[in-house]
Amino acid sequence: MSRVIGTAIVVLVALVLWHAAVVARAQKGGRPESLDLKHGGINRTSLVYVPSSYDGKTPVPLVLSFHGRHGEGKDQAKLSDLHKVGERKGFIVVYPDGVGKSWNALHGTGDAEARGIDDVGFVDALLDKLAERYKIDPNRIYASGMSNGGFFAHRLGCERSTRFAAIATVAGEMSPALAKICRPQRPIPVLIIHGTKDRIVPYAGGTTEGGGSLLSADKTAETWSQLNRCSGGLKETMHKGDVTSRSYQGCHAPVTLCTVEGAGHTWPGGDQYLPRLLVGNTNRDVNASEMIWEFFAANPMKR
Repeated sequence: MSRVIGTAIVVLVALVLWHAAVVARAQKGGRPESLDLKHGGINRTSLVYVPSSYDGKTPVPLVLSFHGRHGEGKDQAKLSDLHKVGERKGFIVVYPDGVGKSWNALHGTGDAEARGIDDVGFVDALLDKLAERYKIDPNRIYASGMSNGGFFAHRLGCERSTRFAAIATVAGEMSPALAKICRPQRPIPVLIIHGTKDRIVPYAGGTTEGGGSLLSADKTAETWSQLNRCSGGLKETMHKGDVTSRSYQGCHAPVTLCTVEGAGHTWPGGDQYLPRLLVGNTNRDVNASEMIWEFFAANPMKR
């Protein structure tokens, strides 16, 4: 009888361990882990995708991806599928949730900015907590975002250039207010991707549909070229279908502008999250998530 009981216990333990391993693999490779953090008296949440190759011993890159206004982290995940690139390439992707479905990006709109939410401080705390929980390579931490999340990524590039190795944005430019005070502590690589038919965040700059202020895509790239002390002008570095990338020359850190002809307020290669009548066309010539990771991978922090 004792032998039967012992065998049953062994089988039970094996089943429990097997189930735990299956759950762990699912969390790493497909389902997100939830990370909660209280900052400034507010409970903040983030979705964390860990690649199945993560072993807890080898330092891995980290990419934060910020959603647009009216969105949440889960929407940014569905839109971009950046975590699927992370699964293939071996980096962690985090999709934080903004306050009032927005980020304090200093462009004059959104609940977070109206309430003076310390989103930069929140990101500092988030990075600290992630570093406690996971084995993160401090030289390969990156910020990316869409729309309002892209505006915010520019702010992080200005204010946290010693924490982020590079930034990349889709349909999100620098605001005039941010451009006036942007003083990064070091040159930081910047990738800008924007559609020319974006009616919500106009490629030509001016005012967003939500009432925020922005520089044009060209002026944003030019501003970063000055901050990164580029000595030469723009040179075409990639052309595929309706997408043309141009990079400033002689820079202390790369500045690349990718213009997507005919595309709307969308993520190239991503989900057509709303009808074309509302947000415009999603370009399929390139995949913005793949482009962003390629740019990040080529630009680790140089200390």
